[in-house]
Amino acid sequence: MSSTAPTFAYHAQSPDGQAISGTIEAESADAARARLESLRLRVIDLAPVEAAAGPPSTRPLRGDDFLTFNQQLAHLTSAGLPMEQGLRLIAQDLRRGKVAATVRQIADDLEKGESLGDAFGRHAASFPPAYGRLIDAGIRSNNLSGMLLSLGQHLQTVARLRAALWRALSYPVMVFVALCFVVAFIGIYVLPKFENIFRDFGTKLPMVTQILLDASRGIGVAAIVAGVLLVAAIVTWLILRRTGRDAALRDAAGLYLPLIGPTLRRSIVSRWCDAVRLGVVGGMDLPRAMRTGADAVGSPRLAREVEQLVSALEGGRPLAGDAQDQDVRRFKLIPATVPAAMDLTSRQGGPGVLADVLLTLAQMYQQQARAKVALIPAVLTPLLLAMLTLIIGFVIVGMFAPLVTLIQSITGGGK
Repeated sequence: MSSTAPTFAYHAQSPDGQAISGTIEAESADAARARLESLRLRVIDLAPVEAAAGPPSTRPLRGDDFLTFNQQLAHLTSAGLPMEQGLRLIAQDLRRGKVAATVRQIADDLEKGESLGDAFGRHAASFPPAYGRLIDAGIRSNNLSGMLLSLGQHLQTVARLRAALWRALSYPVMVFVALCFVVAFIGIYVLPKFENIFRDFGTKLPMVTQILLDASRGIGVAAIVAGVLLVAAIVTWLILRRTGRDAALRDAAGLYLPLIGPTLRRSIVSRWCDAVRLGVVGGMDLPRAMRTGADAVGSPRLAREVEQLVSALEGGRPLAGDAQDQDVRRFKLIPATVPAAMDLTSRQGGPGVLADVLLTLAQMYQQQARAKVALIPAVLTPLLLAMLTLIIGFVIVGMFAPLVTLIQSITGGGK
């Protein structure tokens, strides 16, 4: 078949009643339906992929917009309002064309008989990772409103921790940028003027002044480059975060930064434990809940480590034993305590006990992350202020040392 054949999204049912969704290439809708029926599938819905996928450039709902959407969906679910009608009301409140169009498309899919989980899964790019799977878990456990409310609390906790981290970093960052531009101004504009004045003295310049003058231009340029690079890094991070592409950069650089790295690691572990708890509460088995939690956090490194744990679990090996042997000791993110506690509670208790333990772990690592966040300004701010004091002090000494030498020479000559 030609690679240019149209693609159709379908929702079908197998002979044993199992729901199946996917895409198929065919010359026409009738040809696609015939191919599916030849596979003994009963076609429920068939549509061109352009019509089913919604706007391809839709930006995912994030931040306060998603929290508002999730909260509204939870309350509509608990109130018993028909989901299609509720989603259309939410689309009116969003007041954002592409996202609102996606929500209306989901309502249309529901009216065609598609399940809520499948409808959200089809538009997964418009929502945070694993949102459709968590909704499906809430439906299977007959507690969708509880799942959505728990998810909202989880996201609020993540938002508060992220805001605390930004607040902790903002003052040291501003001090550093100001320091860079002050040093650049002194090195490029102030010191060259003093150099001309010192040459007119006709005296030998002190060593500290000579060092200062020799390094002045280089220091100024270096300070400007450092300030610009820091500002560019922050802007790049914000752009990547807004487009949902910050995970790789965070894992590659952020996890290894002093002070910030330990904070991020504990935050990721806390978020993962809480997301796994949501999956367990929603009725997922532990391997699926672990994978869904990794997808919800969005860390590539975490996903690799979780996959190792899931492989051990599916291979019949205890997580605690695996942690003691080799795999978890090489992990950069997941502490050995987490798989050991999960293994013990999953074997000796039910899902409720496991969910309680995961909640305890999430809260513990969240508290540790907050403590690390509080440590950032306590360390960086005095360090930067001390650096500023040393630089300004060195400049002052270098600028006034020739004046002292000149005064001494004049005084000595007068005698």
